[in-house]
Amino acid sequence: MTVPSIDLSAPVPRVNFQLMSKYEGKRVRLVGKVEEISGTTMKVKTSDDAMVDVLLTGAAPTDAFVEIDGTVEGPNVIREESNVGFGNDFDMKNYNQVCTLMNGKYQSLFL
Repeated sequence: MTVPSIDLSAPVPRVNFQLMSKYEGKRVRLVGKVEEISGTTMKVKTSDDAMVDVLLTGAAPTDAFVEIDGTVEGPNVIREESNVGFGNDFDMKNYNQVCTLMNGKYQSLFL
């Protein structure tokens, strides 16, 4: 059995709304609750209770919670490269704490 390799040359940080501004123009992962989908724009509520517009490039998710992999294009805009459904029950408070730790005290372990 072949184990797929993981590219560690360009790690992708997990962010909440507050952390997005640190990564403008860069690729990030953001988990949010889908609030509205209109055409190719999806509004998600982040783990720190802000709203972000996601510019969809593929199919819109069907789950209530979704992880967006994309590029930060502005203070509250991400251009999606892909998305993964996280189901209809996800602990956003825990995720917010993980984002804070991964981008703060324990950043050296993740980036």
